[in-house]
Amino acid sequence: MKKIKLFSIVAAFVAAFAFTSCNTGDDNNSYYQPLTQAEKDLCYLKTKGVHNGKLAYMSDEHVTEKGTKEYIDTLDVATEIYGNGKDTVMTVRNFPVKILARYIPENADTKDLKEALKKYAMPVDFKSVVTYYTVTPVLQFLLYPETMTVNLEYGGATHKVNFYVYANAYYIYNTGLVDSKTSKLEAYFALYGYEVDPKDEKNPKPTVFSYNIAGKPYTGAQIKFFEPQSSEQKK
Repeated sequence: MKKIKLFSIVAAFVAAFAFTSCNTGDDNNSYYQPLTQAEKDLCYLKTKGVHNGKLAYMSDEHVTEKGTKEYIDTLDVATEIYGNGKDTVMTVRNFPVKILARYIPENADTKDLKEALKKYAMPVDFKSVVTYYTVTPVLQFLLYPETMTVNLEYGGATHKVNFYVYANAYYIYNTGLVDSKTSKLEAYFALYGYEVDPKDEKNPKPTVFSYNIAGKPYTGAQIKFFEPQSSEQKK
């Protein structure tokens, strides 16, 4: 895992979440014009295929008192976008779901759950439906993620654990874009929480991610997928 500076990734997150409302029924958003089919096709051509890159997420796992305190780790991941029109889907292959253990509250009831999740090594494909939003001046798209599910063994039983991402609502939480200068793809997600052995899949009642990093409390968690710039692009 490689660490990158906190301020740079936070700035990127803030930029991503600075989109305006996408609720076209809102009076303040009447200026927005949905993309034509030709524009959607162009967006798809510019984003389809496999994108080898990084996953950035908030973590203090590798922070030491002697070194510089940086609170973002990265892992290698591959994403892919396939399927045209309304069936376009972005898939993150082998999503490292074990990193979510850091965001589960620390208490006696969650100890076994957290330990089991930390050791979970099975591959998880994280899928999201893609809806293209703008093509200029920046190609942007909205992401509607599915619920992530894993089966964990702890406490003498097998438990189904669901992980939820914020739903796109008045404010856009889950977004993607193509950098106009580098043509590199980026995607951002706002994680919400989890539910163990859900009784009603249609009406989930998740526990919110709640944790402390660097002495500060956080709820929810943001993750970012990005394609690193080449040495030439950095100049």
